[in-house]
Amino acid sequence: MIKTIIIDDEKHCIITLEHLLKQNKNVMVVATTQDSTKAKALIEEHKPDLVFLDIEMPKMNGFDVITQFYPVPFKVIFTTAYDQYALKALRLNALDYLLKPIDEEEIAIALDKFKNKEIAITTEQVQNLHLFTNGKLQDTIALSTQEGLLFVKIDNIMYLEASSNYTMIVMQDKSKHLASKTLATFEDVLQDNTLFFRSHKSHIVNLKFIKQYIRGDGGELIMLDGKNIPLSRTKKQDFLDLFTRV
Repeated sequence: MIKTIIIDDEKHCIITLEHLLKQNKNVMVVATTQDSTKAKALIEEHKPDLVFLDIEMPKMNGFDVITQFYPVPFKVIFTTAYDQYALKALRLNALDYLLKPIDEEEIAIALDKFKNKEIAITTEQVQNLHLFTNGKLQDTIALSTQEGLLFVKIDNIMYLEASSNYTMIVMQDKSKHLASKTLATFEDVLQDNTLFFRSHKSHIVNLKFIKQYIRGDGGELIMLDGKNIPLSRTKKQDFLDLFTRV
C-alpha cells in the first residue's frame, strides 16, 4: 500500500486528486492540507511514501516545504498550473511533476514511475532548488543518468545530440553523458539561454564552441572537439544572423 499526502492550497484540487488516487486500490491518502505551514508536521506524523506537493502556495511554496527535510525521507511529485519559472526549476533539477488539471492517465503514469523507483529526490536537488528559488543558482542543470544525477554547469555543455528518447551531452572537457530525457526537453530548458542554438532536429549547439561553418545546402558546423554537426537548411539564415561577418 502506497501512503500518500496531498498538499495544495486549493480545496478543489485536493478533492480532484484524492478522487483520482482512490481509483487505485494500492494507494491510500492518509492526509491532506491546504496550509503549507502545517505540511512538515503532517509528513512527520504520517510518514508517507509519496507526497503530491503544489508549488504555488501562500506563506510557503512547495520548494520551501521540501527544503525543511534533510535528507528527504519520501518521494515527491510536484503539482502545478503552467508556470514557466516553476517548470524551469523542476526541469533543471530533473524533478517529477504533474501539470494541472491532472487527469487519470497522468496519475497512473506517475504511480507506475513510483513503483518502478523512477522517482527520487536527493539532498543535492533540494539544495539546488533552494538556491534556484533565491536567485543564486541559475547556471546548473541536473542530468538524469543511469548512475544517478550529475550536476553540470550549463555554459560548459558543448553540444547535445538526440539518441532516440535519450540525449547525449558532450561537455567542454569532451566527457559524454547519456541523459534519460529527449532533446526537446533540453531545448525547453535552454530556451532562455542565448548561447544555445537548435541547429538541426537532432542537435543543439553551444555557439561559443563552434570552430568553423562550412557552406552547403544547409551547411555543417565544426565543433572544437572536431565533431561535424549538420545545419538544417531552414536554420541556416537564423544561424548566420547571429554573427557579425567581416
